[in-house]
Amino acid sequence: MIKMSTYALVTTSLVAIFSGSGCSNNLKKPTVNTPKFQKASLDTRTSGIKTQTHKASYSKKPQPTQAKPNKHGDTWERVFQGFKLPNHTNKAQVQRFVNQYGRNPRQLSALSERASTYLHMIVHEVDRRNLPTELALLPFVESAFKPDVFSHAGAAGLWQFIPETGKRYGLRQAKGYDARMDPFAATGAALDYLEKLNADFNGDWLLALAAYNCGEGRVQREINRNRSKGLPTDFWNLSLPKETREYVPRLLAFKELTRNAKRYGIALADTPNEAKLAQLRVDKPVNLRQVALQAGLDADHLISLNPYFRTGITTPHYSNRIVLPREHAQRLTQVIATLPPASPRAAGNAHQYNTLATTRTGKKASKSTQYTRVKTNLRSAQLHKQKVNA
Repeated sequence: MIKMSTYALVTTSLVAIFSGSGCSNNLKKPTVNTPKFQKASLDTRTSGIKTQTHKASYSKKPQPTQAKPNKHGDTWERVFQGFKLPNHTNKAQVQRFVNQYGRNPRQLSALSERASTYLHMIVHEVDRRNLPTELALLPFVESAFKPDVFSHAGAAGLWQFIPETGKRYGLRQAKGYDARMDPFAATGAALDYLEKLNADFNGDWLLALAAYNCGEGRVQREINRNRSKGLPTDFWNLSLPKETREYVPRLLAFKELTRNAKRYGIALADTPNEAKLAQLRVDKPVNLRQVALQAGLDADHLISLNPYFRTGITTPHYSNRIVLPREHAQRLTQVIATLPPASPRAAGNAHQYNTLATTRTGKKASKSTQYTRVKTNLRSAQLHKQKVNA
C-alpha cells in the first residue's frame, strides 16, 4: 500500500489541500498515528474559514535518505541527478530509438511540455522511495504523459494499468470513475508494482521493467528457459515479445535524449523544481466545469487534470480528491465552498468532458465510442493479454 506523502496540508471545515506530490492508491482517508507537524511555506486561506498549513508525513516507515536537489535548478536537473541505471546507450536496440526519436526534436520538445505538468509530482515520489529517476520517464513510453488514454489492450492512464492489475494495486474502476486515470493514485500504484517487480528479479531494473510490460510470469519463464540451456539470463538475452524487447530500449532512449537534450536539438520545457499540482479534498459532488468557469479559469484544463471522474462530476464515494493547478488552489477552494452539491444529471454525455483515446498513439475515438463501450472491451482485452503472456 502506498503511503500518502504530502508537504503541505491545509484543513478547513469543507476541504483539505494536498499541495505537492502525495501519491496514494488508497482512496480512503488514511488511518495513521498523529504525525508531527512543522510549518510549511504554503498558506492558503478562505474567507470566513480559518486555515492552518502544516508539513505532514503519512508514512509509518522512516523516509529514505535522499540527495537534496539544487533548489535553484529545475525538475529536469533533479531527474538527471537521480539516474541510477547503467548506461546502455551503446546497445544497438537503444541507438535505434535514439536515432528514430532524435529525428524529430520538436515533437520531443512538445512531449516535454506535456510531461512538465506531472513530472515534479512523479519525481518527488520516486525520490521519496529512493528509486532510480529513470522510472519518472516511463510515462513517455506508456502514455506520452496523457492521463486519459486507453491502449488497444484496455490499459489506461499515465501508467497504462490493465484492469486486473489496477484493481490488484487499489485502483478502483466503476461506471463513471476509473482510478487508473488518477495521476496521483496511479503513480503510487505503479511505483508499488515496480518495487515489487524489482524485488522479484533480485534488483535487476531492466527485468523489472520488462515484467511491467509483459508480466512477471513471462519474464521468469524466459529466464528459466535460458538457465536450463546455459545461456545468459539478463534482459538483452531473453526471448521476450517484440513489444517488450522494444519497451526497455525506448525508455533508455528517452533517458539519453533528455539528458543530452541540447546535443539533439531538443528544447526541454521550463520546469521549475516546485509543485505544479495540488490535491483538493471535497466531500460533495462538484461539477468541475462549473467550478472552473466560476473561478474564471480554463474549464478544459481542470477537466483534463481529473479524467478519472469520467463525467466531469466528482464522486466522493469513490474519491474525495480533486487535482488542480497549485497556483489557483485558493480561488478554487473559495468557489467550491459556495457551490451546492452538483446533480449527477448535470454531467450530460461523458465525451463533453473527457474525450477518450483508443490507442497509445493518441488516436481519438468517435463520438459513438464512449466509456461504456470501451469498458465492455476491457475484460476481453485482459483475457487476451493473459493468453499472450501464458
